[in-house]
Amino acid sequence: MLTLNAGIPKCTLALFKINFVISLFVLITFSANAQLPGQLPVNLKTFKARAENNNKVKIFWTTEYEKDNGYFDIELSADGVLFFVVGKVPGVNHNGSLTDYVFYDHHAVKGISFYRLKQVDVDGKYNYSAIERVRNSGTDNASDMYPNPAPGNEFKINLLKNCPGYINIVIYDLSGRLQWQQSFSNSNTLTINHHLATGLYTVKIQAKDFTETKQLIIQ
Repeated sequence: MLTLNAGIPKCTLALFKINFVISLFVLITFSANAQLPGQLPVNLKTFKARAENNNKVKIFWTTEYEKDNGYFDIELSADGVLFFVVGKVPGVNHNGSLTDYVFYDHHAVKGISFYRLKQVDVDGKYNYSAIERVRNSGTDNASDMYPNPAPGNEFKINLLKNCPGYINIVIYDLSGRLQWQQSFSNSNTLTINHHLATGLYTVKIQAKDFTETKQLIIQ
């Protein structure tokens, strides 16, 4: 009886050790594959955006590691809250080496704007980068468009120089589809009254002496 009783704690201890080793192995394996909330599936080393001139913003970023990275959406906002996609860049998926990306937004919003990355995995999961704030003075622009973002069906275009003849206004959506077009006689301020769905648009302003494109956000 003494020999049998002495063997029971040893068996229990051995079983405890086995369970402990298995639990430790599972914990280590889970920790190695776990993704922290808010963490990008790629290792994003840098993300920057800066105005190159009055009509162009350079967005650039560097990754240190990528796995199953589908693409990056470049998103723009005029208020830091409501964002719209202005470009897409496919992922390179270089593992263990630095990868540099560059995207140019050629129709920058005048004044303060905000940019961020939406990194999308091949399985559709996504994460966002930090937000970059950009100031674009637009001092060389031939026209000023306001309010932008526009809250409703009306916005104005103020011509900053004399434009003889007619001024043609053309509005496209992000897919390049024509949404609206109209010609105006010479006037310093043009009022556009047309219903546009919430989104990001390209407004092309054509006159005899210049052609200018701008981005319009409809809220």
